[in-house]
Amino acid sequence: MVENIWENSENKRVVSYFDNVIKDGSLNQTLIIQNIIDTHIGEEIRVPSGTYLIDYLNIPNGTHLRGEINTVFMSNLEDKVIRILSGVSCLIENIHVSGKNEVIRPTAKGNQIGWYLDGCLSVTLNRCSASGCNDSGIKIKNTGYSSSAQYYKVPILNNFKAFRNYIGIKNDVRGEYCQLNGCISAENYIGYFTGGGNNMVSNSQFNRNQNGAKVVGGTTDGVTYPNNSHASFTGCQFNHNIDDSIRFENVEVGYMLTGCQFFDGDIVFKGSTKGVIINASEGGTWSINSDSQNQNMLSNCFFYTKPSGNWEKTLVHKNNIGTGAVVEDTPTVETNIDEKDLIFKARYDFYRTSNRGVSSWSAGGPNIFWGCKDVVVSPKKYVGYVLIRVMNYKEGSMKECSLSVVDAATNILLENLLIKYIPEIRKIDGEYYALMPVKKEFDRHIYFIAGVNRGNSTSEMGMAYGKVNSSSRFAYFGTSMPEIGEMVPFNTSTINCELVVCQDYK
Repeated sequence: MVENIWENSENKRVVSYFDNVIKDGSLNQTLIIQNIIDTHIGEEIRVPSGTYLIDYLNIPNGTHLRGEINTVFMSNLEDKVIRILSGVSCLIENIHVSGKNEVIRPTAKGNQIGWYLDGCLSVTLNRCSASGCNDSGIKIKNTGYSSSAQYYKVPILNNFKAFRNYIGIKNDVRGEYCQLNGCISAENYIGYFTGGGNNMVSNSQFNRNQNGAKVVGGTTDGVTYPNNSHASFTGCQFNHNIDDSIRFENVEVGYMLTGCQFFDGDIVFKGSTKGVIINASEGGTWSINSDSQNQNMLSNCFFYTKPSGNWEKTLVHKNNIGTGAVVEDTPTVETNIDEKDLIFKARYDFYRTSNRGVSSWSAGGPNIFWGCKDVVVSPKKYVGYVLIRVMNYKEGSMKECSLSVVDAATNILLENLLIKYIPEIRKIDGEYYALMPVKKEFDRHIYFIAGVNRGNSTSEMGMAYGKVNSSSRFAYFGTSMPEIGEMVPFNTSTINCELVVCQDYK
């Protein structure tokens, strides 16, 4: 084979082994190219401009491939094209993978994957790309958890481009500790899909897809993501997507978005999603909807038009500005402000349970409704009060209330804090709450259950509750208080009360 030798920009001798390789895509070159790679590990292998027809390539440890502006690996194989597998570290630059199904925002899913990273280590892709793959332009899985090296030897994508794939960029099951810097994913069905934790995406664009990004956790669409999605987007765009700008589904351990843009498309919080914080971002002309019934936040954002949807009552809002913003979600107080009001104004959102604002209850039910395992309080966290939202409150018509503490790990009732207690009633955000003093911290993870005695008339005061969607049972609905040491039975998955756990100053 003829070899051309020259010096690259670092004044290193570089050899081209591709002079006799067919570069017009007319004849399959898989075996020739695979042999070049396998026999020159550790060298910088220059891949000249051209279209190289292949089935697939296995990238061994120590590979350095360097393409040019128009270096294309084209494959019609309904499988994984570039395979970077367990224990491999490599550097690949300026190579595009072209699949067989290049369609704008394709809706039909197949099995072709442009770049497949599974269990690899220090893989860096610089200015690489993929198009026309009916599974994913790039799929990353099983990184960052199976060995200690995977926490610092991680996949890094710099200026990766994915377009006209079913999914542009995918962090699949355990596809973790990856860095995506300056990436562009456009005209895909889903621009970015992630179910792996600890990934960092910065200065990237997910524009003009059917769906900009989908962030999942737990069990979603029949797939279990065991370390789901606690990660971040910084300085990213989610613009002009047709359906969703970004969707969070069963994300149970939080997600941070800072300095992002959203224009067109919906922001959606689904299932058990909680702990998602969108901060210092901007957007307009879209909708925001949440059925997760957990605590997610918009803070320090600018809204130049008001989104539609149920977001005003299902999310926490802090310091937002603009004509479409819900500026603040902390409680209002009357003119006769006292120290206790100030405590609640400062600390009201420290913890909050689900279905705030839901008020569907009817007469004829049990006399005591007990609450939910919706907010777990950490050990050594001082709790000042628990607030129970009540309905049909009339001055002088207060009912007896009760409050108990449950071990979050075992669901065993630990302590009855208050029994047949006549509380103060506070009006916060236009709703009435029974103020139940706790004034202590606990040595383990706990949650609260509470009850309000009420009669059989809709005119009598009772605990507000509502229906929620959940895949697990987490509420107790009964006519009597469990005994200390008794396991609290979770006998409903569709009803939940509202409790607010407040920290105050000792």
